[in-house]
Amino acid sequence: MSSFDVFAIARELQKLINARINKVYQISPQELKVVLNIKGFGNAILVIEAGKRIHLTEYPKPSPKKPSVFAMTLRKYIQGGVIKGISQVSFDRIVEIRVSKKGEEYVLIAELFGKGNVILTDADYNILAVMMPKRYKHRELIIKAKYSYPPQKANPFELDKEKLRKIFESSSSDIVRTLASKLGLGGVYAEEVCLRAELNKTKKEPSEEELDRIIKTLKEIKEKTGKENVIVFEKDKAIDVTPLKLELYKNREFKEYESFNKALDEYFTKYEIEKIEELEKSEFLSEIEKLKARLKRQAKIYRELRKIAKEYKELGDLIYLNFDKISKLLETINKARKKFSWEEISHKLGDKVKIDPEKAEIRLRINDKILKLDMRKSPSENADFYYNKSKKAKEKLEGAKKAILQTVEEIREVKRKGVKKREKPKKIMRKKRKWYEKFRWFISSEGFLILGGRDATQNEILVKKHLGKEDIFVHADIHGAPAVIIKTEGKGVSPSTIQEAFNFAASYSRAWKHGIFALDVYWVKPEQVSKTPEHGEYLTKGAFVIRGKKNYGRGKVEIAIGFIINEIAEVIGGPPSAIESKTPYFVTLVPGRKKSKELAEEIKNIILSKVKEKDKEKIKNVEIEEIQRFLPAGGGEVKRG
Repeated sequence: MSSFDVFAIARELQKLINARINKVYQISPQELKVVLNIKGFGNAILVIEAGKRIHLTEYPKPSPKKPSVFAMTLRKYIQGGVIKGISQVSFDRIVEIRVSKKGEEYVLIAELFGKGNVILTDADYNILAVMMPKRYKHRELIIKAKYSYPPQKANPFELDKEKLRKIFESSSSDIVRTLASKLGLGGVYAEEVCLRAELNKTKKEPSEEELDRIIKTLKEIKEKTGKENVIVFEKDKAIDVTPLKLELYKNREFKEYESFNKALDEYFTKYEIEKIEELEKSEFLSEIEKLKARLKRQAKIYRELRKIAKEYKELGDLIYLNFDKISKLLETINKARKKFSWEEISHKLGDKVKIDPEKAEIRLRINDKILKLDMRKSPSENADFYYNKSKKAKEKLEGAKKAILQTVEEIREVKRKGVKKREKPKKIMRKKRKWYEKFRWFISSEGFLILGGRDATQNEILVKKHLGKEDIFVHADIHGAPAVIIKTEGKGVSPSTIQEAFNFAASYSRAWKHGIFALDVYWVKPEQVSKTPEHGEYLTKGAFVIRGKKNYGRGKVEIAIGFIINEIAEVIGGPPSAIESKTPYFVTLVPGRKKSKELAEEIKNIILSKVKEKDKEKIKNVEIEEIQRFLPAGGGEVKRG
């Protein structure tokens, strides 16, 4: 991402302010997945890849089963915290996310330049965690060190004419390179400024009038950034993603998106995988060619060694086939050396014998073969010399053969693996949350909407805003139980729906946490519910006074979690009788010791084992947090038998 990209995405991510951080995962050495809950929207996933990108994604990668030390540290400090601010640092490729948790403030810093990094600090910028500890000339990114920014460049949006002139005067480069480096625009946007401002980019310094045009162009680009979000294509291949339409790409195809976030998400997930596949195909073909070239060299060496082994053996055999003749020749030459010169000896022996006195070597032609003999050695010693040469060549031949077989096997293995077929990321299919889904809820087996408060605040909201005159108020007879409402819409409610509401109220009360399997529950009419306490009494938030007769019954502490599968898998939860009437894919739970996440994962795995093969991917796409939303507070376990 360029500085302009960071500028655009930082503005768009302002919608994350007041979002709660549900979970943090480190899904690769450089990449974080942050699961957020946004008020009025639900879960969202922020991806931060060091040195590369930051944006929301609808194509989340799988979460690792075992968290890294870095992820665990982030969870310790900011999980459950609320985002209070998101900003770009100056015009640098750095994004700061300010998080508040339990009265403490933390800063999550994403460095998106170079190889990048992700750092967590406290409010005073003391480093608490760092993805990749590093030491640089001017700063240290290690735990307990004070975080400091890298050397900052001029912010192009804050420059006046005088400051801009000084930057060009102090630069030894031409206009386009100065814009790219000194102003931090990067190559693409430096070219764009030159194009829009009609500058000769190879000039060293702009004129006064050109300085004005540069400033004006920068303002225009800033104004348009984030309003024209496009992915640029060349021959059906995505080559860039930008938060405005660039003149530089005016002859290229492009696809426009409603937000820069969506454009980034598509580019870095779908189209980047295509780039990786193309690169891997090129690397695959290159590797095959290298192995084939190696095999060709090895085959040539093998043939040469086989030829040498054969020729040397034949020369050794030739000596023994002509043993007497060679012995006599060597004896004659050695005797002649006492009386004649080498020239005289060579003349007397004729053309078939050549003598090299310096090497003490005779070259003898026998049956169209040239045989080299050492005059200082006997025929047997000369034959052994050739046999040893043949033997060594044969030994090397075995090694060459093994090397060839190994290369052949490597080629087979590379071809067997082929180019890795990367699975295209699957987009999260989201259903739009209905107004009541922020509460605890279920649809009874008779079709009535039944709501429950998650906390004291929601209890207040339910009674004050959503308890109609014809509805029914239900409450478990235990301190801190949720306010439960049966939305009747003026219809008559049967005892079965009342019982399901009783079971719902009991299950999401403290009875679950304390391992109580049944509880007294009552229902009353709306007019019996009041926020006005008796004289001298005080009502806490979420508490109510019930006046008149209470209609008691017994609530069973037991719930079911189910999955309704259509285009996507939707999680539902509530009394088993209600869930059973909606789907065959459900699990019944009772109070137990398994923690929320472990229990949610078990539920997901059980459902996966039950559904049809074509629906398994939909279940896999369900976030664990979605299941956890339907679990009562406290441990639980799957009911067996």
